[in-house]
Amino acid sequence: MEESRPIEVSPRHRIVIGEDYLPMIDRAPREDFVVRTLAKRVISGRPMMMGELVVAGAATRQAYPLAQKYPLHFRKTYYPGRLHGDPCLELERHTLASQLVPVPPPIGCTRNTFRSCFLPGSALDRLSPLGTEPDESNVVHAQQMSLATATGLWSLLQQAYDVLTTMQEGGLTHGDAYPHNFIVCPSPLEVLPVDFERAIVRDEVELSHWEQRCQQDRDLLLKLAVYLQCGLGQQRGTLAREALSRLEELVRPAEVFRRAITERSHGEPFT
Repeated sequence: MEESRPIEVSPRHRIVIGEDYLPMIDRAPREDFVVRTLAKRVISGRPMMMGELVVAGAATRQAYPLAQKYPLHFRKTYYPGRLHGDPCLELERHTLASQLVPVPPPIGCTRNTFRSCFLPGSALDRLSPLGTEPDESNVVHAQQMSLATATGLWSLLQQAYDVLTTMQEGGLTHGDAYPHNFIVCPSPLEVLPVDFERAIVRDEVELSHWEQRCQQDRDLLLKLAVYLQCGLGQQRGTLAREALSRLEELVRPAEVFRRAITERSHGEPFT
């Protein structure tokens, strides 16, 4: 019986898979073999997209050199006839992102499929109890978190914010920068963006539209920064300052959050 062994899934990540899959890693099956469904998008009961961890089949490995190197990878399939973005355009955006930040390059695409390296880890939003409705409920959640949890989340959020900022400075914004589109990989520990379906290139849009989309992306992370400071108190750095400067636009009622942050900041009003 063959023992489990680490399998490369990106230039920096390896995972151990069940021994039953190892023969397919070494000798490609005729078609892609689905190991696990990771994401599914359904609208009005109709499937729009399926995201799966697959072992690449023989035809896939022949079509894409990176599928030969990383036979275990992520495949996103869009159902024919349903509205969706252009996977080949997503490949271009993802390629640009990989040149700006440590995101593995994409593997390939067709008219209805997109392939990329699998990033082992958890989405940032799944590591946090924050993000509930209404906004005000997050004050209590943040204040009840342990110091270790709150400081750990702040560090991860800072990494996500830095990655987004680096991309924007390089002329690309994510377009959908919710915490669920940032994967926290434990080994090595890093926060990486995924899903560039809605990414925007600065040179392809009007400046006003570019600036608006950049701010919208940052706001999706800044809101979490406001929540966390309700538990930690006011923090230092660009992330904290921008979050607090936009508090009125990010959360309601703003005064509740302002008071909570002030109280956690040893009674000193934040600036």
